[in-house]
Amino acid sequence: MGQQASRQSDTSSQTIHDADTLISTSGSSNEELGNDADRVVEEESKAEDQDEMEWVQETSRSLLEACESDDWDTFEKFLSDESIPKRKKKLVLKEEEECRNEALRWGAPLAVIKYLIDIEGSDAISSGECSWLHTALMCRDTTFEVVKLLVDIGGKDLVMMQSNHPEHRRRTALHIHLGGCVCCPKPAELKLQIMEFLLRVGGMELLEIEDEDGYRVVDYCLEHERKVIVKCLESSYEENFDPVQKHVRSLQSVKVTPKQIEYWIWQSDYVKLKNFLDNEEESEESKQRCFNYRDSQRNGVAFLAFCLFHGPRSIAERIIDLMGTEFLMTTDNNGNTCLHEACACNCNDENIERRHELIDFLIEHGGPALLSLSNEFGETALHQLLRCNRVNFDSITLMADVGGKDFLLKSCSDGYTVLHSASMKEEPNKDVLLYLISVGGFDLRKVKDRNGKKAEDYWSPELKEYIDLCTKPTPALPALSDDLQCPICFEIMNDVHIIPHCCHRFCKMCITDAFQRNKKCPVCRAEYTIGEVRRDLLLCRFALLVQDKENELKKANEKNDALLEEKKDELTKAKEEIATLKRKYNQM
Repeated sequence: MGQQASRQSDTSSQTIHDADTLISTSGSSNEELGNDADRVVEEESKAEDQDEMEWVQETSRSLLEACESDDWDTFEKFLSDESIPKRKKKLVLKEEEECRNEALRWGAPLAVIKYLIDIEGSDAISSGECSWLHTALMCRDTTFEVVKLLVDIGGKDLVMMQSNHPEHRRRTALHIHLGGCVCCPKPAELKLQIMEFLLRVGGMELLEIEDEDGYRVVDYCLEHERKVIVKCLESSYEENFDPVQKHVRSLQSVKVTPKQIEYWIWQSDYVKLKNFLDNEEESEESKQRCFNYRDSQRNGVAFLAFCLFHGPRSIAERIIDLMGTEFLMTTDNNGNTCLHEACACNCNDENIERRHELIDFLIEHGGPALLSLSNEFGETALHQLLRCNRVNFDSITLMADVGGKDFLLKSCSDGYTVLHSASMKEEPNKDVLLYLISVGGFDLRKVKDRNGKKAEDYWSPELKEYIDLCTKPTPALPALSDDLQCPICFEIMNDVHIIPHCCHRFCKMCITDAFQRNKKCPVCRAEYTIGEVRRDLLLCRFALLVQDKENELKKANEKNDALLEEKKDELTKAKEEIATLKRKYNQM
């Protein structure tokens, strides 16, 4: 009986244990099922987020393309699509460097601006580093209706607002409107209409605001624009007669504004520019202030435009005497220096002699420090010069000689050296390529760009064969041959002539031609006269001997090359015969 009770007790305990185990297992399973469900939901959410992000990026890119091609119908269609939530539209507008800002920069029409305000809210107009009005007035195509809409919403505070964007240098919208680059002006009537409207809203206080560099609105005006300000003041503030007259007298006393200097340079009116520099009534400080002014488009000083149009060296000398050599290091938003601008391709490429004179002056005063500066794309001035259609060869040799091998080995952000730049032209100049290689050495030929290509990979087979032949080292007399090489034509000197002052030697014809272009030694830049140049009789004899020896070696090499080609032809024929025999054998 006791044993039976004990067995029943054990059975009961086992049953309870099994039940607990079952409950525990069931609970664990439910928990795992719950975790699995959470994971599924999380993965689905991630997938949805990923899909949404891809849609946002793709839509932003298509809208940017629409901006650049003035396809505002596509832009408006997206903004007006009620099936797309505002949240998603905001994501799209902030993607790709803020799509909304790009729309403003490209002159979006009134309908698009209204949709943007509806989506982002009226407060967005003046939020951030700069206002929508600042951005819109950077574009020449922005209409008066767009400006009026933004000002009607933002009021006087918007007109008086100074931008905190680093490139805007604490300018108001009117500063930016008037300070646009002269090369791409707004339509004259529209420009004056917007100017007068902003003045009437901002009042005399707007004229008092200085930008980061201490320039007021009047400094951004040409003469006829100053007259508009005077007219606007006189017609709008009759009750404040005395303060208005004070401003009017101040405006009328201004003879030359910084903007006027920039305008003369863009018009190549060097007579007026010279007269301004010669005017003793203008203080040195006033003149310096004019040349330190930066336009609101690229933040470039007027001297950059002067160099872009290859202004006369005589005036460049006057400007640098006034401003000092440190002024040569001034850059624009893209990091371009005056030397970059002088070397850039433009419509003035035909005047290569004046360009060379200017480049020579800039390097003479700026030295290696100026030459070595790269812009934000990693390009040196020589990168830009080598892309031009017509270039004075002396400009290239000057920059390469001053910069040296390390300078030539510099690569831009795409990995291109100057040898790449010279090689990628439609018809590369053989002499330029040979000269760059003579200074940069074979290390220059080894450099690969971002695509893994060396400069010679852009050459035609014929060009590569020519360069290889010209740069092939000779097996005999290398040191003596190098000593007798003309620094201009890179051949063994013919009729050797020497400049006694610096002891540099050249072919007679080479140094005579060089003197016609520039009265400085092609090697060390020392000044000399053609009458000082003398024939070096001893080296003339040595040069003739070396030339004879090199001619013998060249003939021997040509003979060896011919024999090698003959053997190659025999080998090719033998291979063809073997292939024919194999084919016949297989057919048997």
